[in-house]
Amino acid sequence: MKDNNPQDAKDVISKPSQSETDPVNREEECATAEEENKPDSKENKMNNGKARIYNLIIVDESGSMSHLRKATLSGINETIGTIRSAQEEFLATQVHTLTLVTFDSDSNRPDVRTMIDNQPISDVKEFKDYMPNGCTPLYDAMGQSLTHLHDRIKDDKDATAVVTILTDGLENASREWNAAGLRRLIEQLKSEGWSFAYMGSAHNVKEVTDLLSIENVVEFSHDNLGAGSTWDRERSSRRAYYEKMNSMYEREARSMSSAEMLERKRQYAKEYYGPRVSNDRIDHLEENEIFVFGSNASGYHGGGAAAYAMHKFGAIWGQGEGLQGQSYAIPTMEGIAEMSEAIKRFTSFAAEHPELRFLVTRVGCGIAGYSVSQIAPLFKECIPLENVALPSEFWDVLGLKMY
Repeated sequence: MKDNNPQDAKDVISKPSQSETDPVNREEECATAEEENKPDSKENKMNNGKARIYNLIIVDESGSMSHLRKATLSGINETIGTIRSAQEEFLATQVHTLTLVTFDSDSNRPDVRTMIDNQPISDVKEFKDYMPNGCTPLYDAMGQSLTHLHDRIKDDKDATAVVTILTDGLENASREWNAAGLRRLIEQLKSEGWSFAYMGSAHNVKEVTDLLSIENVVEFSHDNLGAGSTWDRERSSRRAYYEKMNSMYEREARSMSSAEMLERKRQYAKEYYGPRVSNDRIDHLEENEIFVFGSNASGYHGGGAAAYAMHKFGAIWGQGEGLQGQSYAIPTMEGIAEMSEAIKRFTSFAAEHPELRFLVTRVGCGIAGYSVSQIAPLFKECIPLENVALPSEFWDVLGLKMY
């Protein structure tokens, strides 16, 4: 067993050993070099082909996930639904398959199990076989499934992979893979345009993901609220990624070289989890950004964020709700029931305007006198909206921490 904690793994990275599982061999390096040295030709231009998107979901099935079983199954199946919907909507530009891998140890089954193996998404049925048990061979699950998928698609220029990992604990049971070898594999695959997202709980998530070279990270509270929220966030990011890929293949792919296409895939992969935390102080807005503040039904923007919005971002005196200039008012002084309805209207408006990015301030937590724990749950329906950023304190109450 190797690298059962991140500190040991750091030592391995600085001094790699021969026992590490190395994802890159000399033949692949030579082939890559030869390909890069070839001038662009008609064969290297993207053709009328569709994007072949290989969705790989790797899910922790160790014993500590037992009380999250229902939320995890729901999240997996709703994600399957998101992929299926994208296949139907983007039929002209995308072909989707799904591989689902679960892992644990100390059971009568193999530690790493491929439950769905590269099935066309239209053939995937509801997933039910999830019974948490045992320890956490995270590195083996990642290393084995990533290597297998890479072997399958490495020669296909139209192929890309969307990889999502869910785990609630530190690696503690792998036998084949360690952090150093896994990091090199992930960095290689990222250079080939693969997307990686990591949803973690109950361990030092940021330290582990830094160690593995994964930038798209969300940490969720170890309860049903956090588990549900993280799957909501994942599906919205996945949907946004598919939309970008559709736009590229629909409008640009025929004129792009393979190198240009690869660079664009790298960009989309890096942006998989977009910025969702609004700053404590907002001094400047981009052209498409909207400052969301709390006011009152009469639109008397006399203090706090309301006065700031009027003086800086075009809020209108006498308008108590809605879009005004580069700001959006939510009335907060008429009681929490009225404010809840206003927040629902804001959520609907934001969903109808994906071209705008809404930066929500600590609405209701200033002059109105409410606590963050009272207000944040009212914004729960904003979790799937990639164009809405909330204060970090709101995300904490909703069970998520963004990096």
